[in-house]
Amino acid sequence: MNTEILCVGTELLLGDTVNTNASYICLKLAEVGIDCFYHSVVGDNSEKIKSGLDIALKRADLIIITGGLGPTDDDITMQSAADYFSKDLVFNEDAYQKVREFFESRNRKVPQKAKKQAYFPEGAEIIPNFTGTAPGVFWKINGKILIILPGVPDELYKMWETSIQEKLRSFSDSVLIKRFLKFFGIPEGTVGEKIKDLMALENPTVAPLVSDGQVNVRIVAKAATVQQAESSIKNIEKQVLQRIGEFFWGYDNDSLEKVVGQALAQKKLSVSVAESCTGGLISSRLTDISGSSSYIKLNLTTYSNEAKINTLKVNPELIDKYGAVSEPVAREMAENVRKYSKTDIGLGVTGIAGPAGGTPEKPVGLVYIGLSDKDRAVVHRVNINPEFERKVVKHRASQYALNFLRLFITEFQNISG
Repeated sequence: MNTEILCVGTELLLGDTVNTNASYICLKLAEVGIDCFYHSVVGDNSEKIKSGLDIALKRADLIIITGGLGPTDDDITMQSAADYFSKDLVFNEDAYQKVREFFESRNRKVPQKAKKQAYFPEGAEIIPNFTGTAPGVFWKINGKILIILPGVPDELYKMWETSIQEKLRSFSDSVLIKRFLKFFGIPEGTVGEKIKDLMALENPTVAPLVSDGQVNVRIVAKAATVQQAESSIKNIEKQVLQRIGEFFWGYDNDSLEKVVGQALAQKKLSVSVAESCTGGLISSRLTDISGSSSYIKLNLTTYSNEAKINTLKVNPELIDKYGAVSEPVAREMAENVRKYSKTDIGLGVTGIAGPAGGTPEKPVGLVYIGLSDKDRAVVHRVNINPEFERKVVKHRASQYALNFLRLFITEFQNISG
């Protein structure tokens, strides 16, 4: 079964609203092994909706339409779909009762135009909306299937989970499983060279994707059962890791802060952080993980030179001689925050986030990341693209810092164990 998604809403075309519904629906279709080859967007115009529907019906078996089911005059999706098939809209008393209950439970008067949301194409099955006022429809007509859903994401997601997903499983004889392998510190081009032969496969499919300064290798397998698909993925995963496993750090929805937190907790290590250019971002990410109080004792944002000298006790002669953004200062930040907080590991970060402050010798995006334990101190120098916005530079710096911390934890085990 081939699918096309047709999203209705002028706000999507103007860029006022991000079209997250198409992404969500594609992910959910993949879960049940249904292919989606096209998705398009049209404005709140009846002729454009019907034109988009006409195109979709010529190349898809299942058409999913979102948006335009509200009570206002520009919400015309249901009427446009009915008109396309020369069908009448039929009033449903039960649906209208639910609309009334929605407003009355909130002590609000039922708008007169809300009655519009209780009209549906003749012969269509009503899909209840548990969080809003606009029901959807599941409509088999002329050998095709139309699913029409509201555009409000929270409403659409709930309706999909409770009513749509199981219906669609019966139209598929396969499942599709995806796995993402996450790598840091290796360029996409190198990954592509290492797995070029695997990328030529048709099932499973293998593709490298760049995301947030790292490379994700996506493996997608389609099979009759979940077990068969997972077996195919596992075989490919093994080959990928044999070739570039030294850069691998996580799967799917893993985050660096989560992986680092798990490693710290597992090894019963503690860490303290002294940040400058990242402005507390690393600390924020680390403490986003539940249970982080078991491995984080004290973090400091020492943004100014005075804070580095007075709070962290960084030797002012180092700053005078090398500058605040330098290898010696990053090393001392890491060592001193570790000693001050009495943790196993200290992390110090100093750099130039931009867009101002850079020089030919020390350009925007230059970051020094220091790491210290009782046996050693190391400093990594990284150069982040100076054309990135300030927030991106800060985030990339935090990515590098967390990845270097992840690797340092592994080495800590080797030294201590």
